[in-house]
Amino acid sequence: MNNKRLSNRPYRSAILAIAALICCLVVCLFMNSGLSDAAGKSGHIKDGVTNVYFRDAPGGNPVTDHGSNIMLNGGHKLTILNTSNSSWYKVSLVYNKTTYTGYVSASYVTIDKTDSSDKNNTTATTESSGKKSDKDFESYMNDQGFPESYKAQLRELHEAHPSWTFKAVQTGIDWDDLVDNERNKSDQIKNLVQGTSSYPRYNWRSTTIGYNIKTDTWASFDGNCWYAASDKLVSYYLDPRVYLYERFVFAFENLSYEDSQSKSGVESILNGTFMYKSKPSGSNSTYSELIIKAGKAVGVSPYHIASRIKQEVGSSLSSATNGKHSVYPGIYNFYNIGGFDSVTGNAVTNALKWASSGSTYGRPWNTVYKSIYGGAQYIGNNYILQKQNTLYTQKFNVTNTSALYSHQYMTNVQAASSEASKVYDAYSGAGTLNNSITFCIPVYKNMPDTMVSKPADSGNPNNYLKSLSIDNYSLTPTFAVNTTTKYSLIVSEKTSSVTISASPVNKNASVSGTGKVSLSKGTNTVKITVKAQSGAKRTYTLTIVRGKSSGNSSSDPEFDGNYTVSDGTITGVAVSTTVSAFVSNLGCTNGTVSVRTSSGEEKTSDRIGTGDIVKITVSGNTSTYTVIIFGDVNGDGIINALDLLKIQKHIIGASTLKDPYLKAANIKRSGMLSALDLLKVQKYLMGAAQIMQQ
Repeated sequence: MNNKRLSNRPYRSAILAIAALICCLVVCLFMNSGLSDAAGKSGHIKDGVTNVYFRDAPGGNPVTDHGSNIMLNGGHKLTILNTSNSSWYKVSLVYNKTTYTGYVSASYVTIDKTDSSDKNNTTATTESSGKKSDKDFESYMNDQGFPESYKAQLRELHEAHPSWTFKAVQTGIDWDDLVDNERNKSDQIKNLVQGTSSYPRYNWRSTTIGYNIKTDTWASFDGNCWYAASDKLVSYYLDPRVYLYERFVFAFENLSYEDSQSKSGVESILNGTFMYKSKPSGSNSTYSELIIKAGKAVGVSPYHIASRIKQEVGSSLSSATNGKHSVYPGIYNFYNIGGFDSVTGNAVTNALKWASSGSTYGRPWNTVYKSIYGGAQYIGNNYILQKQNTLYTQKFNVTNTSALYSHQYMTNVQAASSEASKVYDAYSGAGTLNNSITFCIPVYKNMPDTMVSKPADSGNPNNYLKSLSIDNYSLTPTFAVNTTTKYSLIVSEKTSSVTISASPVNKNASVSGTGKVSLSKGTNTVKITVKAQSGAKRTYTLTIVRGKSSGNSSSDPEFDGNYTVSDGTITGVAVSTTVSAFVSNLGCTNGTVSVRTSSGEEKTSDRIGTGDIVKITVSGNTSTYTVIIFGDVNGDGIINALDLLKIQKHIIGASTLKDPYLKAANIKRSGMLSALDLLKVQKYLMGAAQIMQQ
């Protein structure tokens, strides 16, 4: 390079020319983007909505995150980028700490009244619209200790129903401990989900409890259509934020008796059942009158009693409620108390056995009223008066410390949600939604920053191979349908190729990586990927040695992850990826991984970024790699205006980018940096395009 000082006139001209080009690009972008007045504003998925697809184009394919469809639920925050298509809004959002850009059906989107980014103008905008912020309620939420992630939903509920009271129940429980104690294990089946021939809900079922991967079948609990729920589904229903909508917040209603709970409200819950506006055989009172009478006597909400009965016995008369059971005639159990889960499906018999014996709670329950009253007393004494005074805490015991995580009334993981919906209908039908109602809402330590996403209920999750073979060779270890995903094989030096055959356990899964594979001399790594119907992926790694392997391969890191590791660099990392997620997705199978900043400081938290150093030690030998995230030029793990500025300064010569940041700035991955790279970042920031990392 010529180090002589040049005249500043051509230098200034170059700057002006590039600046003009950049301005032109920006103007063209805004002219052609079709952004409406709503663009750039914040929004959210409408309250109460669940399982909304996030698509790559209007009406296009669902966008996936780590192989699974991104499914949005009510309250999920969005940045509105383009509303020119009145049916499909272009939005950006954060999902599992990763930013995505795509499209959502406009019918599911609410555009917020004010731009959440304009904090200085929030008060003025609110006042000009005739609505003032409720400072007292804000102070109240702070005093209660509600997390920030609860507050947006609580504000909406408070605005709609100012007479409602929300109390934070500080459980002191760590979120991860909660999930670990509530998820299904081989010795504790706490949460079931229903699956029928019409709605099998395979992806909601556990694949670790009661599941046979070889036959792709699930063992049932309590009859033939109730299965152990998956960890993801349990986590979803554990998250209190899932319920902070008008219809489902009743999962937190204080279940003590209230005078405002009326007969019409009870009838609203019983609608569609054999109890609706009817009388038990031989009784002068309707079911609703008996329920109100029992609730008042024992101090339990009649709405809760009605919804619990409906939840437990269903809509039709059965041997549990008609007094005509062959073994226990004249006995009733409207709550299924004592109806323990069993594969043989004798829960009703067990429940009637319990109702016929003992002397507590007015047993034997040989009349309908004795069953309704005794069951209400049972719930009141054993749950409501034991600090389990909400539907949520009766399902998930996080308040009764003498029996934490146990003493749980229901095994249906959706019970609190479905019963809350019935209670809402009762209040709404009776016209008493605006009454003073108290809601007791649990708060946990170290919760996820955003609401847990509900897994899609469709698609079989089985991603195992049923068979795997290579010509007439034997694999090591011998292939079997189990959790082993690594196999090896040695062939002669004369063998230049092999043919790999594989088939999945589930016929709806797809397999890639099979067929004829060419072999280089030495060690070859072949990956076979099985993609389940649900989108979940499993990768099998075949190590095929042709002749003698060169070098000491045992000291080299081996990877079974999602990134590209080549020439001392690691690429394919999404923006906003945490260090822990990065290490997990790297999939190093034979070494110890550590991450350091470019200055050498150990990095165990925060985001992974361009320039971070990854050291992997195998058998005493350490390999070093540098992370490159295209578009992240300043190394903070995200792409923003600072990256745009650094690329611009490099192009005009005001500063110089060096590797690995120079590579990260080369978005188009060819030639020198140019205004085209700058344009790609601009489009990304506007939500008009994505920057692909792979």
